Amino acid sequence: MINIGSTIFLERKDCNEEEVETKFHCRLIDRDDNLLIVDELLSELTNTASIFKTGTAFDAWFIGRDEAKYVFETELVGRRKGNISMFCLKDPGKAGYKRIQRRNYARVEAAVNVALHFQADSKKRFVSVTADLSGGGCAIDIPKGKSLPEEGEVSLWFVLPMQSGEIDYVKGPAKIVRVFTPQPGAPERVSLQFTEMDDAERQKIIRYCFEKQLNMRRQKKEE
Repeated sequence: MINIGSTIFLERKDCNEEEVETKFHCRLIDRDDNLLIVDELLSELTNTASIFKTGTAFDAWFIGRDEAKYVFETELVGRRKGNISMFCLKDPGKAGYKRIQRRNYARVEAAVNVALHFQADSKKRFVSVTADLSGGGCAIDIPKGKSLPEEGEVSLWFVLPMQSGEIDYVKGPAKIVRVFTPQPGAPERVSLQFTEMDDAERQKIIRYCFEKQLNMRRQKKEE
């Protein structure tokens, strides 16, 4: 139901109206009996580790292999010793997960470095930047002097600068949806849909888009 490496999003149940930090996220690193073993619970506002008492209750959700959203109730039941910080969340089991809807990936405007290789012709390749990005696909500006057909399969390599300062390198296949000109005089742009992308790779893109959204919201509040 939930894959190792997936991101779990959490919202505290017992918070009051004055508390600012109520939403968190973590990564599933292992499973054991009725437990979900996760890494540190990070605040969505500050991206720093948060400390909770055993028994703290959360509403949680994750994106399944079928790209649908699943919600469930959980609580912090303990901590495990190891080379990294590990925490145990209660796993409600398959019956405790509720499928909400087909996943609609949030698309954000983002200029991310990307390399594109056309699978039918290994010599047809170029490096550019994205115009927008989501867990389901992206749009890429086509450099002057380069061209792409109206349909076909491509391979993509992204360089994602994360909020933590780390750089994630993501690769995956995609298909051409359409080639178009966004406005008169502008460079051509190709719209692409990811196909058969590895779950762990897709999660990196979703995390990048999520962080981008949070930064945009913070900037609006500061204006």
